[in-house]
Amino acid sequence: MDKSLIELSEKFRNGQVNRREFIQRVVVLAGGVAAAAPLLHQLGFDSGLIREANALGSNIETMDVEFPSGGELIPAYLAKPVGPGPFRTMIVIHEIFGLSNFIKDVARLMARNNYLALAPCFSEGNCTGGLPDGKHARWMLDTLQTGVARVPDDEQDKLRDAYAFLSKREDVDPDHIGSVGFCWGGARSFTFATLNPKLWAAVVFYGSTPPLDDLNNINSPVLALYGALDNNSPTSITGRAAETAREMGVRSPKPFEWEVYNQAVHGFFRAGTPPDDHVADTRPALIAKDLMFDFLDRYYGRG
Repeated sequence: MDKSLIELSEKFRNGQVNRREFIQRVVVLAGGVAAAAPLLHQLGFDSGLIREANALGSNIETMDVEFPSGGELIPAYLAKPVGPGPFRTMIVIHEIFGLSNFIKDVARLMARNNYLALAPCFSEGNCTGGLPDGKHARWMLDTLQTGVARVPDDEQDKLRDAYAFLSKREDVDPDHIGSVGFCWGGARSFTFATLNPKLWAAVVFYGSTPPLDDLNNINSPVLALYGALDNNSPTSITGRAAETAREMGVRSPKPFEWEVYNQAVHGFFRAGTPPDDHVADTRPALIAKDLMFDFLDRYYGRG
């Protein structure tokens, strides 16, 4: 093996080179993506890193689309691999900051890993950017105080319509449409799992728990990812994590997997502030990303 590759690997392991730069340099030194993946395996790196190297060589396309809902057209950002599919699909639900660059980056991340991703722009979630309006700032305060996410029905109707829009596309695998959301969107991803029995899987990044009685209705596996430094209140998102896990074990027939990252704050999957934000490459974010794809892979094709 090339000595320069071994030296580069040691620099990466010692923190002298970040993850993104390391992968890019390995691809160059190996002479292409196809050769880089087996080299990373020989060097003893995990499957997540190999997946990222493979994604560098994946052609994706992005586009702005619209879907009908309640007499209006909902704008959305769509990212997908080049090709006819059908692809496993994820609805990406944004934070209260709206359809930010971070959320679009999440959609592209999904596409680079062979998923079609649709990121709707919800006016209730401050789609235009900036700070939340008074109504939704109040919703967040109430949710933090009670620890219970009571999502309005009209917002869930839009998610149902997004699901219906996707299920009719020829490049979508209709049996594998899931959701992933962040904070405001995380609560909606969790709630959507209680209302859509056909949902394939739900991923919740630091999102509040729906009313406990609603957990009985969940028919899909759920992965919930929390930051330990989010908030130490018993009714906070992280404060209710263990209670949510216990209740899911009793109430839902489907698996509930959860992780709390000790050194992670709220919003740990995002780096920067809107509009100049993107998917983070911190240790908790990288671990969570690999866990998310592992979770989806494990439940692919299961009934």
